[in-house]
Amino acid sequence: MAGSTMGIGTSGLLAAQRQLATASHNISNVNTEGYTRQRAEQSARLPQFSGNGYIGTGVSVQSTIRLANEFLEEQIRDSNSKFGEYDAFHALSKQIDDILANPDSGLTPTMESFFSALQEANDNPASTPARQVLLTEANTMTERFKLLDDRFIDLNDQVNQQLVSLTQEISDAARSVADLNVAIVQRIGAGQGDLPNDLMDQREVLIKQISDNIDVSVIYQDDGAANLFIGSGQSLVIGGNAATLSTTVNTFNAEDLDVVLQQGTSLTNVTNAITGGELQGVLSFKENVLEPSRRSLGRVAIAITEEMNTQHRLGMTLQGTSTPFPLGQDFFTDLSGPINGLPGQTSTNSTSLSITDSRVLTTSDYRLDYDGATLTLTRLNDNVTFTGTAGATLATKLADLNNQIDGTLPTFSGTDPQGFSIATTNMAAGETYLMRPTFEGASNIDVSVNNVLDIALAGPIVSGAVMNPDGSAINSGSGEITLPEIANLNNIPMTGNTIDAFDITLQYANPNGGGNAGFNITSLTIPALNGLSIDFDLNSDFGGRTFAFDGVTLDSSGNPLPDFGGISFTVSGRPSIGDGFLIEDNKAPFDDNRNGLLMSELQTTKTLENSSTDFQSGYAVIVSDVGTKTHSAEVDLLAQQTLREQAIATRESYSGVNLDEEAADLLKHQQAYQASAKVISTADQMFQTLISAV
Repeated sequence: MAGSTMGIGTSGLLAAQRQLATASHNISNVNTEGYTRQRAEQSARLPQFSGNGYIGTGVSVQSTIRLANEFLEEQIRDSNSKFGEYDAFHALSKQIDDILANPDSGLTPTMESFFSALQEANDNPASTPARQVLLTEANTMTERFKLLDDRFIDLNDQVNQQLVSLTQEISDAARSVADLNVAIVQRIGAGQGDLPNDLMDQREVLIKQISDNIDVSVIYQDDGAANLFIGSGQSLVIGGNAATLSTTVNTFNAEDLDVVLQQGTSLTNVTNAITGGELQGVLSFKENVLEPSRRSLGRVAIAITEEMNTQHRLGMTLQGTSTPFPLGQDFFTDLSGPINGLPGQTSTNSTSLSITDSRVLTTSDYRLDYDGATLTLTRLNDNVTFTGTAGATLATKLADLNNQIDGTLPTFSGTDPQGFSIATTNMAAGETYLMRPTFEGASNIDVSVNNVLDIALAGPIVSGAVMNPDGSAINSGSGEITLPEIANLNNIPMTGNTIDAFDITLQYANPNGGGNAGFNITSLTIPALNGLSIDFDLNSDFGGRTFAFDGVTLDSSGNPLPDFGGISFTVSGRPSIGDGFLIEDNKAPFDDNRNGLLMSELQTTKTLENSSTDFQSGYAVIVSDVGTKTHSAEVDLLAQQTLREQAIATRESYSGVNLDEEAADLLKHQQAYQASAKVISTADQMFQTLISAV
């Protein structure tokens, strides 16, 4: 009996000692990251049978368990993944938002200053200082375009650095998980099924670190190993083997990095398969904010250069000392191309695009593929395709494709013009190219005019009534002639690419001695019409009607006469027979601002998005889009932060160490220890009494 009591007391003493050690271990690790509270599981020993029934034999500690709940751990991993994604996306997006919307660093103030300077130059077109201010503001605006584009490039470099860093962190953590898998499996075997709790905590901490960077699924094996999967099911860790996540240069563009997963000797591009975590946030920012913003900014730059250059070329400069004054040239750098495509393979061939109409340009990139039978252009933002299949040669297929996309009449045959045409040399079957019409527009913009006299503010032609040599009026009627706004080059009588000095006199008369009154051309300083006249066959009451020189006129020998290019004029009032009107080149452009006013009107002319948005609104759309996405990410981030904190709190309430509870357990187990010691002492006294009696 004494021996039985001694054994029971000893088992209680050892059990209490184990409980005290477990509670002490919990208390010691209260601040250890990822620590899971442990508990020593006790059970009664098998009883012994005696003549009076079964008698208990004490207590034993079966195992020390982790109070872990896989569902709660998975909630934290999911919350970590979403929080990491929103946090990375918001942090990067906010940088662009702060730049674009900032009144000091954004484009809007410099664009407004440029057009204000243009208006001031129009107010005093002969002023050299006003013209110099215009050039200065133009250079400031182009520098702001390039500054913003440089910031986009810097952010792209930052994205690349983060991709390298994140993939390295994931790979290192995955390797550590694989090593812990090996250690855990070995210790479970050595412990005959008992779990190495602290090693499992360490592994869970690493898995949560991985979930911060990428969404990860965990499947536990029967032997205790944890297998990790990412993306669309790619294995990151299988038992003691870990794959390596790294980066590689993008096939098309050396400035971009792709994410690849190496499993043994197999290398898989998983860039588009990645979900969750900071890695997804960085990639999503690049795809949905950074690159669209850069392409949109490039489109604004291209639109400004194309529209301003087109109008500027219609005006007359002050360069030179005598007539004819030359027409304007490009005000800004011509950004229409050719813009080289980026090959997806090593090739000696080349492919490029040239912008034909910036008004219908989208902000998308395109991929050009050739399989030997069909030339396919895919618009990457919505995967709409255009195909060239006509004919047996690459040239005919290319012509077929261009007829569908460039929008240039009369060859255009499609319903969805893209605003550019493609050129290629010997593109081979199987080759593919990335075409980026607007991507580098903002980086290449510059001012072409560097002399204030080369600014073409004046209109190239003027009109008026025939006057006497002394300046007195000849016309006796009330008729007046005016030229319409300068619309395009065809409205300017030209020979080749220069304005010839010309003097067209429109004589109002009864043609051929009778019939309806009309206008005849009676004098020219360009080649004569050999006696032929152009009769507009007009009634005498005009009321502001517009007329034009149309078509090509032949002389008596059938040779074509000078083409007046469709120049039009408006007659109002009622001329008298014999009245004459002049249309001639501008011999005094110094105080003329007609073309400058048309350039100023481009500030509010809808020249983007298929002629639905002006320059500043186009930029405002970029700012608004980035701001909306940044705000949305901030809202998602705050919401996910709350969910993450709730998940952590729920896990801590179950698995975390509560010091008050552990203190109470210490007292309880201390008393149990003391009581067991008292049992042993009592058993000893009983044994000593028995010995003394004997």
